[in-house]
This record gives sequence, structure tokens and C-alpha cells, in this order.
Amino acid sequence: MIDTAGYGKALFELAAENGSDAQVREELETIRAALRAQPDYVTLLDTPAVATEEKLRLLREAFGAADPTVLNFLSILCEKRALYRFSACADAYDACYDEAHNILRATAITAVPMEERQMNALKEKLSGITGKTVLLTNRIDETLIGGITLRYGGVQLDDSIRSRLDKLRRSLSETIV
Repeated sequence: MIDTAGYGKALFELAAENGSDAQVREELETIRAALRAQPDYVTLLDTPAVATEEKLRLLREAFGAADPTVLNFLSILCEKRALYRFSACADAYDACYDEAHNILRATAITAVPMEERQMNALKEKLSGITGKTVLLTNRIDETLIGGITLRYGGVQLDDSIRSRLDKLRRSLSETIV
């Protein structure tokens, strides 16, 4: 099995050295979406039943317009029969990119969609706390009932109604009457 973190970091370092790290990031996202939409294609390119030369030809045919660094990266994964690990490598690339560009990805989980002004206020607050540019996404989970759960940089802050009710339930069950 390949070291996806190491591969992603190596790809980032090479792209940054070439000044193409932003372009490579966009291409990785496009390729990730394409491979996610066609999982049988990944299986085909990872199978030992197809000759490596044929798999590389198929890769060039599908992604030949990509940055040469990206195409070479895909070829290496294909040769190692590890194309199924592409998404994990792209995640590692994203982490390196975010760190180099002072970006923090955060997810706000709410029971109903957040309004734009709420999203902007939360991004501004997080940016002030962390000193980073915040990319905020809003995920809906109706089971929260209300409130918000915020996840960023390995931190989870849970101020949802569901969480408060769970704490109250535990507290009441531990109370001796």
C-alpha cells in the first residue's frame, strides 16, 4: 500500500516548485469527481488483467489535457495499481496547499440551511480567531433540532439542541434521588 500522505505532499512540493499548485489543485478536484462518477474505470486501471501499457494509454486518453505533473502522478498510481488511493492522495495535497496558503476549511452543521449573512459572520469570527482565510461549508442535519456543530482543524464545537438534550439526559440519569 502506498503512503498517500507522502505522495500527496510530494505532488504538492513539485507543483509549488513549478508555480502550478493552484492549477494542479483544480485539476485534482476535476479528476477526483470524474473517478468518483466512474468507479468501474478505477477498477479497470487497477486490475492486473489489463497490461500496464494499455492502462497508461487509457489514462492519457482520458486525462491527457491535464498538467503533465498530474498526468505523471496518475501514471505512477496506475503502475503501482493504486489509483483507488487517488482521492486520499488528493486530500493530502489539499492539506499541504491549505497550510501553505493559510487556509482553514470548516464545516457548520445545522438543522436548517444557514443564511448568507450567518455564513459570512461565522467565517469572519473564525478568521479572527485563527488568523486564516476560512472556507466554510454548511451541511444540514435535521436531527440536530437547532443550534450548530462546528468542525475545523481537528476541533469540534457542538452547541446543538440535540447535544444539550443529551447532556441533560446524562445529568438526570446520574442524579440520585
